[in-house]
Amino acid sequence: MKEKITNHALRMLKKDGLKSFSMRKLAENLSIDPMTIYYYFKNKDHLMAELVEVVFRKFHEGLRLDEGIGNQEERLKTALIEYRTFFIQYIDLSLYLIQSPNQEYPAVKNLNDLFLDLILALNPCENPELTRDILIDFIHGNALSASNHVRKRASVSTNQFLLGQFRKSLNLLCSRLFYNTRLT
Repeated sequence: MKEKITNHALRMLKKDGLKSFSMRKLAENLSIDPMTIYYYFKNKDHLMAELVEVVFRKFHEGLRLDEGIGNQEERLKTALIEYRTFFIQYIDLSLYLIQSPNQEYPAVKNLNDLFLDLILALNPCENPELTRDILIDFIHGNALSASNHVRKRASVSTNQFLLGQFRKSLNLLCSRLFYNTRLT
């Protein structure tokens, strides 16, 4: 039942967004008593934390960085591009995560550690945590901007254009961070 609740909650978040999500609506959609949900999750924040863990764990496990991907820089860029897509796909859950930064999420920490490992393998820079945070913040900002187009059902060509622009910007940022070149 717990898995059924989390799966349905994820579908509701994707469809209706975080603002209209409630435990009562979830119970109604599942045709169960709200107390059944509270048996598994003490409150909405507990459910949201479980959802964050589930989707971040699946994303991390689904990353395939060793299978035919070129050098370390390409591995890092592939992971960042996939993370952007993931962030857009789960935009409301991602926004919830950003709004609750004091909460500890093991799956998010594991993903952050993966990014840190990729950065260190590429370039053991002076402050790899700062480099990781800059890259992740860049992904978040770009994904938030792109998500507005996705929500408005932008055309495939618009989405491809946005992805192309993102890749160009990511290349420039990586050049600056790892090779100390100018951002031009």
